[in-house]
Amino acid sequence: MIQIPIVRQILLDPHRGLLPYLSEKLQTQSFSHFKAQFGFHVDEYCTQVISNDDSPEIQTKLLFTLKLSIVVDSQTASDQATLHALEFQELLDAQIIRWSQDNERLLKPISEIKGALSQLLEIPFHGGYVPGFEITRQFYLIYSAGTTGLSQSEEAESSLHSPGERTPISGQYEVINSNGKGTGLEVTSTAGNPLPPTSESDQSYRLVDPTKHKNPNK
Repeated sequence: MIQIPIVRQILLDPHRGLLPYLSEKLQTQSFSHFKAQFGFHVDEYCTQVISNDDSPEIQTKLLFTLKLSIVVDSQTASDQATLHALEFQELLDAQIIRWSQDNERLLKPISEIKGALSQLLEIPFHGGYVPGFEITRQFYLIYSAGTTGLSQSEEAESSLHSPGERTPISGQYEVINSNGKGTGLEVTSTAGNPLPPTSESDQSYRLVDPTKHKNPNK
């Protein structure tokens, strides 16, 4: 289960978030000959929770997809416009990687960016359509709840977890009925391991007593 407040912090924090950072960079001289609008969505199905025996933190690996549209001058030849779009894409990738290198919330900087550049086409712009390109950039961010300034246990305690879902935090989990009320039945589960099956199909789990991660070799 994705921790949405953490995702929003990484994306939208006015001082260190990815989107404000890119907004600022798009206004610099390097991008002065482009007009760009951008948005984003998060592909939740590519989230992976990783727990290492020698690490006290749970790592979350999240795939981000940035979708951008760039507008080109209608007088620019198609081949020249394509070269400009490729230049824009390279500059954008460099800024995304630089942001990840300077962001202490991430456990690792971005190592690879994939995506696609469309053909020159008519794209929506200010209520009309103008020549431009659509750019898609995909990359993984690896972070830990402990590096974001948010309480990981508070996040888990406010969330319901399905049987079979990987345990976000080691501790005691209460079985919750479909009406949101606790059953009084509890199980112990270790971070990274799947939560056990419940006696009824519409039941879930809620963390009630988190425990600290310890290195078993100590």
